[in-house]
Amino acid sequence: MIVDLPSTTTTEISKRLVALRHAVGAMAMGRVLTLLLITDEDEADAALEVANDATRQHPARILAVVRANRRGASRLDAQIRVGGDAGASEIVILRLFGEMADHGASVVTPLLLPDSPIVAWWPGEPPTDVATSALGAIARRRITDAGACAKPSTQLKRRAKTYAEGDTDLSWTRITRWRGLLAAALDEAPFAAVQSAVVVAEAGEPSADLIAGWLAHALDVPVQRVNSAAGSGIVSIRMDREDGPIDLVRAREGLSTLSQPGRPVREVPLSIPSPAECLAAELRRLDADEIYAAALTEGLPQVTRRSKGAANAARAGDIAPGPADVPSSSTPSMSSRSLKRRSPKESAPPAKQLQQRVEEELAEVSAGEVRTAADPDALAADVAAAIASALKDAVALRGTAHLVLTGGSMGARTVTALASAHLPKATWSKVHIWWGDERFVPQGHQDRNDQQARDAGLERLPVPSANIHPAPAGSSEDELPAAVAEWASELAAHAIEGEHAPRFDVVLLGVGPDAHVASLFPDRSEVTVTDRTTVLVTASPKPPPLRLSLTVPAINAAERVWLVVAGADKAEAVAAARDARDDPHLPASWVRGTRETVWWLDEAAAGD
Repeated sequence: MIVDLPSTTTTEISKRLVALRHAVGAMAMGRVLTLLLITDEDEADAALEVANDATRQHPARILAVVRANRRGASRLDAQIRVGGDAGASEIVILRLFGEMADHGASVVTPLLLPDSPIVAWWPGEPPTDVATSALGAIARRRITDAGACAKPSTQLKRRAKTYAEGDTDLSWTRITRWRGLLAAALDEAPFAAVQSAVVVAEAGEPSADLIAGWLAHALDVPVQRVNSAAGSGIVSIRMDREDGPIDLVRAREGLSTLSQPGRPVREVPLSIPSPAECLAAELRRLDADEIYAAALTEGLPQVTRRSKGAANAARAGDIAPGPADVPSSSTPSMSSRSLKRRSPKESAPPAKQLQQRVEEELAEVSAGEVRTAADPDALAADVAAAIASALKDAVALRGTAHLVLTGGSMGARTVTALASAHLPKATWSKVHIWWGDERFVPQGHQDRNDQQARDAGLERLPVPSANIHPAPAGSSEDELPAAVAEWASELAAHAIEGEHAPRFDVVLLGVGPDAHVASLFPDRSEVTVTDRTTVLVTASPKPPPLRLSLTVPAINAAERVWLVVAGADKAEAVAAARDARDDPHLPASWVRGTRETVWWLDEAAAGD
């Protein structure tokens, strides 16, 4: 349904919205935000189509502020679209004439959905400072698009100069998949440091400038920006390491090649998302994009411009000359015609054999990978280096990282080794530190895991004190329930929406001779708790008797669960836990990461 309201007022628009609500149902129910679309008449139709498509995933009230002819008398023409003409949203188009064209904020204020976030989007040329503009000032999130502006490079400089929390740009959103592929490539062995990087793209391509800024800030290495032919977009990205370059090169529409030393060339899907997909992606988050801010304001000024173009850089061997050759597959054709000419060479395995294979694969995944070192000190150094790499990648990708430390001698050794890890201060400033369990004794007591970590050198890490989250302290059993609840609240306060604990990047766990992990002991009910993130422990079989612990679900939600074990007295427990799965007598058999499970063992614990 479309309702036109020429020469109207906001009061009349509000009345008509109420009348339509009674006529066609509660339109505003389920609307999750108000989207302010600020545009000129020439761009209005295309922008409305994009906004309508994007808000199918995020039903909204779209208030389109169209700056029409500024000459003549002030006038407001409105159009309301609901039902099939507005998709999942409701649309109010406000065409402002005369002096009213400069007072859009006054016009939209009475039409904002109550108690819902406001997002402003400029699909074309935005004001110089979007955060302080009249419409931008009332929005929680402000979305621009440097790529749609006449001078993209100038726009990025303005966005950097006037950046405020909540600002973002669709040129940044377009490189999300590029950033994901590059981060994933660095998360594979050998975990060598990147020494420099080169981004090749056409001159004035804002997405390329932003990805160069992201690399400069995240990797803290020299980054060059090389110009390619006009209209070529982003052509390639090279990250140089000691063992050779990692090259991500666009091959053809929707596909690119990823090559790195020691691995076969891969063809990866890398299409450019549509404007509606980009806008929908930005509407998924309403918090400040710290990674964008760092790339724009800190990384981009560090990028150097190479005077010679891509052809010269390719001849010099500084960039990939083109897409790498992808080895042809030896897999036979699966077309209908070819299948008709073939006969089965073997029958499907019997159901019992297939089930056995599945169980073997599950057992192998559950057991986890084993990495060994000669002695406890070498083991701690290896674990610390791997932690540093994981934290750096997490901060580069998401802007924050969460590390869970363990207690005991190996926990202390690892903290000491971490204090010597080569990780930039800017990265440490984004890291949050937690513990998997804690002994319920007074603050500063030598039995506390957090105190042992401080004694081992935790305070030498440049982690803000607000990012260190020790479990509550106490001394009596009566205080324990409140302490566990307080700890759970602290975890929830740093969780993403819909979850009850942070998305831990690395959880370190020690393993006792009885195969206990954290403060989850054999044959006790705490191991099987699934409805909370924290649990209290009384009458612990290992002193002190009162403890707090993360539960198995909280641990297993982590990307990486690393069990760090040293000593011959643990070898039997390690072997038994790796051979079992969810055995109440072996708590270590219950824990596993969503991305990887690693047993870090010295030779004694490995039984060598």
